[in-house]
Amino acid sequence: MLEPIAKPGPLTEEERFMFETFGYLIIPDALSPAEVAACLDASQRAHAPYPKGEWRQLGHLYETEPAIEALIDHPSTFAKVRAIMGDYFILQSTWCTVQPAGGKSGGWHQDGSSVYDFRRLALPTPLMQLRIGYYLTDQSQPNQGNMAMIPGSHNVSMPLPKSIKPDTDFPITQVVCGKPGTALLFHQGVWHRSHKNEMDWDRFTMHMVYAPPWLIKSDRFGNDKDFMARTTPLRRALLGEWNRPEEPFGVGYAKPPF
Repeated sequence: MLEPIAKPGPLTEEERFMFETFGYLIIPDALSPAEVAACLDASQRAHAPYPKGEWRQLGHLYETEPAIEALIDHPSTFAKVRAIMGDYFILQSTWCTVQPAGGKSGGWHQDGSSVYDFRRLALPTPLMQLRIGYYLTDQSQPNQGNMAMIPGSHNVSMPLPKSIKPDTDFPITQVVCGKPGTALLFHQGVWHRSHKNEMDWDRFTMHMVYAPPWLIKSDRFGNDKDFMARTTPLRRALLGEWNRPEEPFGVGYAKPPF
C-alpha cells in the first residue's frame, strides 16, 4: 500500500496534501538514536513500579523526564503541528504507553472524549486533536504492537460498519511499520487500533496530543509549579499558562513565543 511518508522539519505542500487525504503522516528518523534511547529509558523507568504484563499509559512525564520534555516542541515535528493547528493551540495531553510482550490487539476507535465524541460536533469529524506517536521500540514489522490505520477515514461521515470486528483488519487497513525514532502524526478522527504484540519485549510509544486552547487538559488537573518555573516560555504557553483576558477567548490572548 502507498504510504504518506514525510520528512522531519517544516510541512511541505505535498505533505499537507497527504495529511488531508490520509489523515496521517509517517515521519522516519524524527528522533535520533540517542533521543530514542533517552526517551525509552525514561519510559521504562516510569512504568517500572507498576505490574508487568499490563497495557498502560502514564501522563505528563515531561515534568520529571528531560528527554520527554524535549518532545513538546521537537524540531522534527513541531513546525508541522503549527502549520496544521495555526498559532493558538496547547499540548492537551501526553501519554507514555506500554503494550506488553504477547499483548492482544486493541479495538477500532477514534480518539477524543467518550463522554462527548468529537464526531457529534460535525461530520466529517473536525480536527480537535493532533497526535504524534514516537516509536521507542522496534515496530518495523507487523504484530509488534503497531498502529493500524484506515486511511482517509477521518473524512467519512458514516460510522464504522458493524461488520468490522474490533480486533480484525479491514481490506484497506494499513499497519504502520517503523523503526525506533519514527513518528506517526495523525488526525484524531482517523479510525485506528493497536495490533497485537507477538514479540518477547514490551512495546513503548510516547504520544504528544495538541488541541485548541479551550479544550480541557486530559492528562493532568493542573501544571506542576516547579516544572513551569524552570521550563521555557514557549513550553509554558503550550501547556496553557497564560493570563486570562477580561473576556475569555473573546479578545484572544498573547500568541505563544514561537
